[in-house]
Amino acid sequence: MMESDSTKNTPNADDVIRFLAENPNFFDQHPEALSELSISHVSDGAVSLVERQVAVLRERNAELRRRFDHLLARAEQNEVLLSATQEVIASMAARGEHEQFSTLFTSLMKKHFDIEYAVYHELEDDLPSDATKTANHLLGSKTATSGPVRSNELTALFGSDAGDGSAAIAKITPQSGGQAFIAVGSSDATRYSAADGTLFLEYLAKVMASLPMARSLMRNKAD
Repeated sequence: MMESDSTKNTPNADDVIRFLAENPNFFDQHPEALSELSISHVSDGAVSLVERQVAVLRERNAELRRRFDHLLARAEQNEVLLSATQEVIASMAARGEHEQFSTLFTSLMKKHFDIEYAVYHELEDDLPSDATKTANHLLGSKTATSGPVRSNELTALFGSDAGDGSAAIAKITPQSGGQAFIAVGSSDATRYSAADGTLFLEYLAKVMASLPMARSLMRNKAD
């Protein structure tokens, strides 16, 4: 059966959408067309095209607001982390070389960050400790990592027997030789995830590698 000329000339939905996209002022120029439209709504009855457009724009604005609030909250969180990191660095740089570096690091991290565990360890090549073996295993070929850890790994790193948890680790490599690592941990397996990243811990590790106190300790360890 052959189509009639009237059927061939009838626009389909794609034609209408394309036409309205190319002529966004159509309903301003032809307001009488609105009276012929019936647009479904969440409630019974019909609403005007303007009302539907306003609703769509309101939803988009709400989504943009949620995204903006999320970015703002992340920026504020990063500002707090950076400030705390700088406080730790300044305090460590101001202390003498005779203080216990590991004890100092742990106390400063717990003071300036809301964390359960913090530790500084030298990485031994000869007769490596459980902490060194665990850190090397978790780091692999990376300089920093974060994510869930098993109970024995949490114990090896922090001396905790709280069961499974999570940790973030960063390696310290001074130019003077030797290596160490810093780590923070939690008995909450979701506290440090791979998605969180290790930006601030890596930054702290790089600065610590340049501190005279750390260079001296690891140089003596290598000797």
